[in-house]
Amino acid sequence: MKARWLRRSLWLAGFACLWVNVCDDPPLASGSYLVDVTQHSAILGLITADPVVVTATVRNDKGQVVVRMVDERPRRRHHFAAAGLSPGSSFEYLLESEGCEPERGTIRTAPPGDRGHFKIAFLGDSGDQPWWVWLQRTPALHLPAKWGWFADSPTVSRIGSAVAEARPDFVLHLGDIVYPRGQHAHYRSGFFRPFAPVLRDSPVFAVLGNHDVMDSGGLQAIANLRPPSALDSRDRRNISFAWGPVRIIGLDCNSDYSGERYELGHPAQVFLSEQLAKCTEPWIVVASHFPMLSASRQGNRAELLKALRPELQHFQVSLYLSGHDHCYQRFGKPPEGGPPLVVSGGGGKDLYEIRKDSHAAAHAAALVSAHHWCSAEVSGSSLTVRSHGLDGSLLDSFDLPLPTGEDLVRLRRDNPARANRVAELQQ
Repeated sequence: MKARWLRRSLWLAGFACLWVNVCDDPPLASGSYLVDVTQHSAILGLITADPVVVTATVRNDKGQVVVRMVDERPRRRHHFAAAGLSPGSSFEYLLESEGCEPERGTIRTAPPGDRGHFKIAFLGDSGDQPWWVWLQRTPALHLPAKWGWFADSPTVSRIGSAVAEARPDFVLHLGDIVYPRGQHAHYRSGFFRPFAPVLRDSPVFAVLGNHDVMDSGGLQAIANLRPPSALDSRDRRNISFAWGPVRIIGLDCNSDYSGERYELGHPAQVFLSEQLAKCTEPWIVVASHFPMLSASRQGNRAELLKALRPELQHFQVSLYLSGHDHCYQRFGKPPEGGPPLVVSGGGGKDLYEIRKDSHAAAHAAALVSAHHWCSAEVSGSSLTVRSHGLDGSLLDSFDLPLPTGEDLVRLRRDNPARANRVAELQQ
């Protein structure tokens, strides 16, 4: 009897050992993805599980080879800079390596002027993880996780498929790219795989969310997604780039871990002021992870209302985007001025409730607790923003006008170059 129970105990102990986190995390790997795209260049990215030599080939719409590049030595992180591309054009690229399936994708360069037609996608808080990620370091699931046998979060995958189907020229991610702590070990399941259809054809530019900076201050997000062409602050935490008539300025307003509240002299505030003083694009979109107003769980952010909103009003910023609250909210242009405020945090994580009795709710133009993604379509002097539900429904839609009348007069006094571009676009 004792021997039988001893054998059972040993079997039970052996089975339990299969579920203990004793292995290393599977190596980070990705499919092909566009790290960066400008008018004349693109950077192709690929992360392989093992060091290999990769060859990159870029062809124009006639099938002619524009550039071919080869790694100097075997490596895991592959970046290929393709220069000399034509603005507003499409190219096909191919990444090949021995023993791996070829990776294909499309490059669409930025338009040469202000009158082009293009589409932007934006969303936040998409980095939900599937159940098996918490067991990928156990002997029982380590190899299946490494070989990619398990499915990713179904909601995040549906978001990725919907965005890819819309074929945006680029994607702006509003933070919390990967839960729970923004670690490299979770980028494959939380970002690179569910967004693979998007990444191979559209670059993703991202601001840092609070979950992205929990491990090493966000160095993983910067290493994986920070584009070299984006004019950024010295610490690479804030970005600014133009796409035709639209200027995107992304700010790192995290204060929970740095202890630095957004106020005069904050690195993000200094960067924003410098950019707003000299940018000339007709539309200016400022984004950070944190809402100014919110009728959901996170509530209003007082330091942003006090220090950021007046600056956006003074420089006639067109739109402020944020995530953080897992729902969709829009606060229209207030009587005292300032841009519309959009909260788009329904990218795949658990949804938050809307507090209809909150003070912020009384000022909202749209409040929807639903998984979604948003688009901004630019055509000539028209810019239309839409919020799309996962079932294909249209949750919200509004137009973003250019400065006119007294606003244009004031803009001409403060920033003549931008006012001239606005006037030319409206002709």
